[in-house]
Amino acid sequence: MSEVHSETREYTIPEGCPVCEADLPVRVTATGPNAVCRHCGWMGRPFITVTHQGLRVSYGSAAA
Repeated sequence: MSEVHSETREYTIPEGCPVCEADLPVRVTATGPNAVCRHCGWMGRPFITVTHQGLRVSYGSAAA
């Protein structure tokens, strides 16, 4: 059985907006990460993967 965390966490990815490269606030909940850029209004669900070098943040092809 997998454990579900109900705790909400908020992070900021420096220069993380795929549209305007502004700092991107990300809220991570039990349903996954959600992001809304305060500068340009971009909304999306970044993919966050743990790697040997830290976290890798990527976006779906719609962000390109």
